[in-house]
Amino acid sequence: MEGAKLTETPPPGVHRRQPSGGWPDPPAPDATDLEQAAAVVGAAHPPTPMVRSHQLSSRSGRDILLKLEGTSAVRSFKFRGALAAIARAAVELPGRPIVTASTGNHGQGVAFAGNRHRLEVTVVSPEGTLPEKLAAMEALGATVVVVGANLTGAEDHARTIAARDEALYIEDGESPHLMAGAATVVLEMLDETPGLDTIVVPVGGGNLIAASLLAVLARKADAAVVGVQSAAAPGATMSWMAGEITRHECATYAGGLATERPGELSLSVMHRLLSTMLLVTDDDLRQATGDAFRSLGLVVEGAAAAPLAALALHADAVLGDRVGLVVSGSWLSPAQLAESLA
Repeated sequence: MEGAKLTETPPPGVHRRQPSGGWPDPPAPDATDLEQAAAVVGAAHPPTPMVRSHQLSSRSGRDILLKLEGTSAVRSFKFRGALAAIARAAVELPGRPIVTASTGNHGQGVAFAGNRHRLEVTVVSPEGTLPEKLAAMEALGATVVVVGANLTGAEDHARTIAARDEALYIEDGESPHLMAGAATVVLEMLDETPGLDTIVVPVGGGNLIAASLLAVLARKADAAVVGVQSAAAPGATMSWMAGEITRHECATYAGGLATERPGELSLSVMHRLLSTMLLVTDDDLRQATGDAFRSLGLVVEGAAAAPLAALALHADAVLGDRVGLVVSGSWLSPAQLAESLA
């Protein structure tokens, strides 16, 4: 991939480049894959709520709608990709065990989907993963192994287990079926509110934003997709700007954003279709989490607070009169909530 071509000099925290355009090459899922994933997800789980925030709409002078993925069965959007990927695996590789690596939400999604298909699931989580998330994965039937100082270390160990046990390794950001399932978040948003001008999405390894871009393209919608990442874990943003995967230090507290790099598949889609990425600080995430609790009555985890923080800090980069924010999960420990309210 070629490096970034800047369209203008953006303000601090705003990154722009000219996308190359066109539907991404395989293994990126196509429009048919997205519709098949929507059928699988719809059969297993009702659509999550999409609600208008009167407070945010009043503050910003436009229509702000929140897609509340924290109300799902696993309290995040991650069940979607897992349902699509494991439904396919259950047909093509019946009975084969599943292994993945996760800081919690992806692992819960895989455990949830594996449970539905009665498949053995092992999740490798890095040290520092919230105990509540570890317990939730175990409650869904997964075997949880804590290894590695970060997600990269956990991924390495997960691949070792998969090779040893002849299991299917599912990597968040590299599975086209996982990406197709994740796209159902935005497919639901567009179905309910066809006139969205912009959709703001949190970014860790890039699977959700890549899926969101594909959903907009598949529906031929006019909505722009804007990504938000923590400046304490900017690997996907910097890789997208460079046009190739580059690792960057990951020091964010937000588990859903805690990656050193994007997935290759995710980056290829971002390169083709994404024009704007925003960076916010971890303090911005905490402030947005506290504000969501105080003024909206919502429990919003650090990653899910990224679109809220972007709206507050980078309003000029979030264009349009009708804006949808993907509030991706609600896994927040009591200590994190207390810190955000301090």
